[in-house]
Amino acid sequence: MSLPIQIPASLTQNKKWAAWLTDLPAILVACATKWGLYIEKPISSDYAQMSFGYITPATRVDGAEVVLKCVPPAIFAEMQEGPALHVCNGGSTVKLLGQDSTLGTIMIERARPGVPLAANPDDEENTRIACHMMRTFWRPLPDKHNFRPTDYEIEGFERLRRQNGGTTGDFPEKWAARAEKLYKELMQTSSETVLLHADLHQFNILSATREPWLTIDPKGYYGDPGYEVGAFLANYPATSCAGRDRDEIAIRRIEIMIEELPIPRERVIKWGVVLSCIWSRWGLDDRIGDWRDGIKRAETLHRLL
Repeated sequence: MSLPIQIPASLTQNKKWAAWLTDLPAILVACATKWGLYIEKPISSDYAQMSFGYITPATRVDGAEVVLKCVPPAIFAEMQEGPALHVCNGGSTVKLLGQDSTLGTIMIERARPGVPLAANPDDEENTRIACHMMRTFWRPLPDKHNFRPTDYEIEGFERLRRQNGGTTGDFPEKWAARAEKLYKELMQTSSETVLLHADLHQFNILSATREPWLTIDPKGYYGDPGYEVGAFLANYPATSCAGRDRDEIAIRRIEIMIEELPIPRERVIKWGVVLSCIWSRWGLDDRIGDWRDGIKRAETLHRLL
């Protein structure tokens, strides 16, 4: 079977995935056979980036449009996207239509037209839409699950200290300690634990027909609902944010979140501070982007307390 495979440099540059990429054509053929699919060319839009897996649209024999997400075995073993979509059962997320751990692949509903919220030039409107998507995603945890607690992310500061002989290295210790203290306070006073998307930003909210907007790519964490604000705060799409002061953007987003979310004002702000520090640490880990931007946002939001 001849397949229109187009592997981007973002995948080939990771040498650890060389064997998996060699197997990828056979994996896609197996998916096509298993689910009765016609595999199409990958989506080439700028916003459809493939950083941790191969993502391609396909059409089932019944005409339904789907998307395949194939990832290396080590990533699939940790990935909770499929289980999270299964718990959501459609609703405000794309539907999980199939999953095969042997193939390292999930098959999901394709959102049409599928344009990300990041393409909308009104950041205030985008913030309100994102708040709605947060509220509609949250739900109780199933009795049995393998979802990861949000503790894992705050523990990243301690992992950083172990890597740097007891210090946080380039990351300001003051902000690591402050994030840890605020996180502990917020969790000790939390009254609700829910399934979280945990990566609900402007590029993971797509325009659709079944609902006006659908979310994709949930990370499947669980914890206090306030944790959800972090991913949206950390992203500044050019269409809605270019040329604007980021401090002003962060403050206005927080004001809207306070209006739109069933969370007290002080908790929204404190979660904003904590998650700004966590996102900053991520930037330090992978050296992508300016990690100092998260610290600056934490400073700005902390002044609101």
